[in-house]
Amino acid sequence: MTTRRTIAVSLSAAGLLLLTSACGSSASSAPGATTTSAKVTLGLVQGQDYIHAMPARVAEAQGFFAKDGLNVSIVDFHAGSDLTKAMAGGSVNVGAATGLDSVSAAAHGVNLQTFFGVMAKSPMALVVPTNSTIHTFADLKGKRVAISKVGSLTDYTVRAALTAANVPLTDVKEIPLGDPASTMAGMARGDVDAFVLPVNFGYVVEAKGTGKVAQIASDAIGGNDQFAILMAEQSYIAANEATLKKMANVYTDALTWMKNNKDATVQLAVTKLGMSQPIAVKTYEATMGNFTPDGKINATGMASYATALPKLGIATAAPKEATYLNTSITGTN
Repeated sequence: MTTRRTIAVSLSAAGLLLLTSACGSSASSAPGATTTSAKVTLGLVQGQDYIHAMPARVAEAQGFFAKDGLNVSIVDFHAGSDLTKAMAGGSVNVGAATGLDSVSAAAHGVNLQTFFGVMAKSPMALVVPTNSTIHTFADLKGKRVAISKVGSLTDYTVRAALTAANVPLTDVKEIPLGDPASTMAGMARGDVDAFVLPVNFGYVVEAKGTGKVAQIASDAIGGNDQFAILMAEQSYIAANEATLKKMANVYTDALTWMKNNKDATVQLAVTKLGMSQPIAVKTYEATMGNFTPDGKINATGMASYATALPKLGIATAAPKEATYLNTSITGTN
């Protein structure tokens, strides 16, 4: 009887040892994976927009979040204002948005600080009908140009480009047409002479034979810009610096991977964003060089958004840099 009990206990102990080993193996099965994961909710402005969506989708598909010990849930938003409200309410920890979004939030007392620069130069473009004689922003004098809404990034882009071209805004009629589909349809009907949107929408109308890209906004405005960023509330950054440094590392890995894997990145854009192959290729080629894997933030570009807020009707005064910019994670260039 004693012998049987001894054998049973030994077998039980051996089984427990095997189970413990198996669990340990599962936790470290992914190369470089850590045993604990920090939970982060990542919000994307315009989740189907190439610039904001692709780094996150690449990180998700390639397992970069898990490798750095992050358990990330991705949530799509249609507008920066919706993302800002969610972050202010605490339901989203990190936002992938535009520099204008974090600056606008700061101006309204919501301390959403930029801590990582995803893309510096603006991918916005001036798009015109195929037979248009408009070639640059300077040619918009006396013309109608579509923007999404007053106070939006498209509005900011038109104003900044016209200022650089020495064309008074009063000589151009801005017409808010809403979302990209409505904007493209409006130009096709002849409601406007041009529109400003990310360059990939220019490639969409080129494919349809109804339009063409006239000028890339950064060619008119110059290089001092900070288009795409990661932002978080000031209190969250202070309490989760280690987690956000992991997030920064993930974005660095994702952007580096994109640069080195064109075909796979294009295919992911086709699969995840519903882009056609030719448009995904053109978008990759036009924008890849503007991504910033080191995450350095263009402080001058951020300041340009801040000083533009009163003219955009978003705020009565420009917010101070300390309210919208945090350099503890990646710093500035």
